[in-house]
Amino acid sequence: MKKLVLSFAALIGLTTGAIAQTAELKISDAQKNISVNKTSYVLKDKKLVPSRRADVYSDWYNFTGSYEEGTLLGQKLDRFVNFIQPDTNLYTVYTDGTKSKTGFHVIGSTFDPKDSNYLASGKSVLTRFNPYTVDSLAFTQFYIRQADKMTVNGNLVDIVDTVYIQYFNIGGIKVGGYSYQANPGVTYRYATPAVDNFSTKSLLNSTALKTDTLLLTKAYADSLILENDKPKSFIGRGIQIPINVKSQSTNGANNSANLFAFSIVYKPMQKAKLGDVGIAYDGSAWMKYNLYGLSLASLTGHSQEILSTNKINNMFVCNFQVRYGQTLFGFLKSYLPGTIWTNSLFFPNFVHITTPNLSTNKINSGITGIQVYPNPAASNAQVDVVFNLSANAMVKTVVTDMNGRVVLSNEAKQYVTGQNAVVVNTNGLSNGIYMVTLESAAGRMSSKLTVN
Repeated sequence: MKKLVLSFAALIGLTTGAIAQTAELKISDAQKNISVNKTSYVLKDKKLVPSRRADVYSDWYNFTGSYEEGTLLGQKLDRFVNFIQPDTNLYTVYTDGTKSKTGFHVIGSTFDPKDSNYLASGKSVLTRFNPYTVDSLAFTQFYIRQADKMTVNGNLVDIVDTVYIQYFNIGGIKVGGYSYQANPGVTYRYATPAVDNFSTKSLLNSTALKTDTLLLTKAYADSLILENDKPKSFIGRGIQIPINVKSQSTNGANNSANLFAFSIVYKPMQKAKLGDVGIAYDGSAWMKYNLYGLSLASLTGHSQEILSTNKINNMFVCNFQVRYGQTLFGFLKSYLPGTIWTNSLFFPNFVHITTPNLSTNKINSGITGIQVYPNPAASNAQVDVVFNLSANAMVKTVVTDMNGRVVLSNEAKQYVTGQNAVVVNTNGLSNGIYMVTLESAAGRMSSKLTVN
């Protein structure tokens, strides 16, 4: 677990508390041995109909894949299966014989289309002024069905397990931050659903815009492959769910206003008994309960660092440390961001969005469409300067004060036709108004930047 400084900075207040060490998530080799079949199902009998309006932009976004291409420069995260349960009754036994609670009870993810990592996978980056609709959500699930019937009131009935998926816009999302002991001047951001609206009874959140229900029967069972009574590999399935949820965009100063988030909760019909083993990777005895897992990802020694309120893509979980209303480290409640683990956790998923006011027309000439955000920015922030190029070109970034004095200059770099982004570090800049200018043989364009 990363060690954090004693102060916690939220966007609407200040909370203080000591940060303790948290155990690292164990990942068995068997959990990493996963595959996905190509079958999929949708929650409702609906199909997406793409708009044919020229000014409408519509595409699939996969943050984990874009992060691998952008921040990790093509290096891949390790995928693994993580099973979730509504309580802490079930235990997991790992290959070395150690035993621990099935610790995750809710898994979810935030989505921010303003993140410049999407450029690495050829996607357009939105601004806070671009409203959009989340059309559909896709991810990989692993429904390991080991019990088909159970006795209820003396009758043998078919087991039907349930998955709840909730969706949130910024009205139901909390944005916060924390600092490391080694670098207390830098705030790292995260976002989760609103923590005070989380129900410890149902594991659902009352601020959700909508809640979908998946009823899991025998027909949706995936495969668990055993070898010498040990789980060898899991075979899951990709699912796609129509959503039709609108973001909450703004023309104000709230850079995080058009965030979207979703959470997943699993409720098995057959309740586990306290102390039962839900899965054993060492070959020891375990109970044949139905299990529901999701494909997560991490990389040994890699920490995701979110420094800007303008691009908050993180996964989050509710684990046993906050499941029953506890507050962890004095400020974390209900959900934990995946960024706080030593090896940051990611939840690979695909979000299909449509925005009505992002032009897809071909760029005619030079540098166009410059956007600077966050703006205003702090004096120790990273600022994204997004722009369009009509053709491949070398582009130089120059920052000047209002007297025309150059205060920051980056060497010219090669950029490609279409949308690009350059990062400007505001360290050392005093409060005030600056001009950010992009210069190339194709032309030049400037935009104001306020530091406060």
